[in-house]
Amino acid sequence: MKVHATTVLLIGNIVAPATSFNYLRVSSRKRALNYPLYGRPSTHESSSIKQVPTEADALALLNEAKLLRAQASELQQQLNEEKEERIRKERERIDSLIDALLFHGTTNNNDESNASSLSSSIQAAQQQPRSQQQLVNTEAKVAELLIQKRLNYDMVNQMFDRICELSNRPQSIDSCSPLLSLLLDAACKVDCLEKEDNPNKRWNHRVERDLRRKLFALGYGIRIEDVEKKERVRSITGEKDCY
Repeated sequence: MKVHATTVLLIGNIVAPATSFNYLRVSSRKRALNYPLYGRPSTHESSSIKQVPTEADALALLNEAKLLRAQASELQQQLNEEKEERIRKERERIDSLIDALLFHGTTNNNDESNASSLSSSIQAAQQQPRSQQQLVNTEAKVAELLIQKRLNYDMVNQMFDRICELSNRPQSIDSCSPLLSLLLDAACKVDCLEKEDNPNKRWNHRVERDLRRKLFALGYGIRIEDVEKKERVRSITGEKDCY
């Protein structure tokens, strides 16, 4: 087969520029790979990369971490003490309310002995019927004090919890402390008043109903607050019971 010189010359002219172009493209790619995306590394970056933490630096960081942990522990202890103090003062306030509402002829010193004497009074009141208790106020008197002292559901509920705590026995609808029974009956009298006739505008007129519902749940070992908390969480998250 004969190949003309003109054909060979044309093929050489076509291949040569393409080969030169490929070489330039590969060379430029190699040069681009030798440098970062935003240009050559600066002198500052090069020096920072070469720096290695010394043992002194590690010890300084360790001492700083120990100092921070000590400060955090001290702060947590302070917060715990403040929380315990708030709880103690709140208990004293509730104990004073129980003394003032349910008992008469008792002294109120707002000290540690007051809590122990209240506990003794509550436990003694559980040993005999309400009609035979000389230091316990009447239902009408307790209802009158609930209005005069402008108590609301939260305050009465705290008194309810405190009596259950000091009673040292399970509470239920069928077997509850006489003091709880007295408190609920007095709350019922206030609930039955018309709103216009009740000077205590903080009263929501559902106190006795809500507390008896709570007492009913306690008889089955259920804390109504825990149930309500779960219901609020489920209403937010949309979680459903799995059967």
